[in-house]
Amino acid sequence: MLADVGPSALWYLTRATGAVTLILLTVSVALGVANIGRLQAAGWPRFVVEGVHRNASLLALAVLLVHIVTSLLDPFAGIHVLDSLVPFIGSYRPLWLGFGAFASDLLLAIAITSIVRRRLGHRAWRATHWFAYLCWPVAVLHAAGTGSDIKQAWMLALLVICVLAVVAAVWARVGFGWPTQRGLRWTALAASIALPLAFVAWLPGGPLAKNWALRAGTPLRDLRRTSATISANRGGSSGSTGSTTTAPPTRTISAFTAGVSGTTSQVQSTNGQIEVHIHLRVASRQLDALDVRIYGEPLQGGGVQMTSSAVAIGTHAAPTLYSGAVTGLDGTNITARVSSAGGRHLAVGVALRIDGVTGRSSGTVEVSPA
Repeated sequence: MLADVGPSALWYLTRATGAVTLILLTVSVALGVANIGRLQAAGWPRFVVEGVHRNASLLALAVLLVHIVTSLLDPFAGIHVLDSLVPFIGSYRPLWLGFGAFASDLLLAIAITSIVRRRLGHRAWRATHWFAYLCWPVAVLHAAGTGSDIKQAWMLALLVICVLAVVAAVWARVGFGWPTQRGLRWTALAASIALPLAFVAWLPGGPLAKNWALRAGTPLRDLRRTSATISANRGGSSGSTGSTTTAPPTRTISAFTAGVSGTTSQVQSTNGQIEVHIHLRVASRQLDALDVRIYGEPLQGGGVQMTSSAVAIGTHAAPTLYSGAVTGLDGTNITARVSSAGGRHLAVGVALRIDGVTGRSSGTVEVSPA
C-alpha cells in the first residue's frame, strides 16, 4: 500500500550485503576454477591460496545469511521465509528471486557437505562441490534481475569485473596442462566467450529496459506499499511536474464528495525512474477527471521512493483546471493541494481500493476550497 515512510536501513543493508556476497563468491569461484593447486609459487605457497579460497567461501556464506535475514525483515520487500528457501514460489519477481534462493541453497549444501567431508567421503563431497560453479552464474542472474541497483554505474561495473574475473580464471585453467583434452578445453573457451556475450546482449532488453519492474514480475499490489518523502522546504510540493499547458479559465468549485473509479499502473523509464500513474473518473457535476502521478527511485520489494509528483483535476475537456502535487500519503489515502491559473486553491483527499491483480482502482474523493 501507499505509505509515508522512506526506505529503512535494512533496505540499504540488503543491497550492500547482496553486492558483497557476489564479490566474495566470485573470488571463491575464480580461485576454484583456476585450480588453486596449480597456483602455488615461490613466496605464495599452496596453503595460502587454499586458505584464501576457503575463507572467501565461508565469508560469502556469512554475508549471504545477513542478506537473507535483512531481506526478510525489510518492510518494503514483502519476502517470506519460504520464498528464501524454495525457489520460484514467491509473488515478487518469482523467477529472479527464485534464482537467488536456488543459489543460496546450492551454497548452503556445499558448506554443509564440506563440514561433514570426512564422513561423506571425498568422491561425494567433490560431486557436490561442483555445484559451486553453477551457483555463481545463477547468483549473477539474481543480482541483475532482482537487484534495485542494476541501472547504477557502480553495479554494472561490479558485474563486469566479476564476469571478467571468472572468465580469466577459466582461461588460466584451460592453459594448465595444454594440449591434453583439447576438446574439453576448446568447449570451455567457447563457453567463456559466448555466455558473457549473451548476458551483455540480454541486459539492454532485460533489466536495463523500460518497464522491467512489471515485466520481471513485480505485482501491482506492491503499489500499495509505495512510499514518499516530501521535501519540507518546498511545502510538500517537491519537484511538482504539473502540466505546462495554458490553463482554462478558473471555475469556482464548492466542496463536494464523490465516488471515483479508474486504473493504477506503474512503469519504469530507461534511467531507472519509476512512475506510478493513477487515473480516475470522478462522479461529480463539478469535476470529473483526476490524475495523480508519483515519480521516484525503485525500492526493493516493488515500492517507490518519491522524488516528485503531479496532481491534476478538472473535466474531460479540460483535465488540468487545477494542478499541484501530493502533500501526504497514508495507506491508500492520498492528500494533495492544487491551484488554478486564477489563484484559487483546492484541498483534495482520495481514499482508494486498488486491485492487486488488474490495477483497477475505486474509492471516494473529497474536494474543498483551501
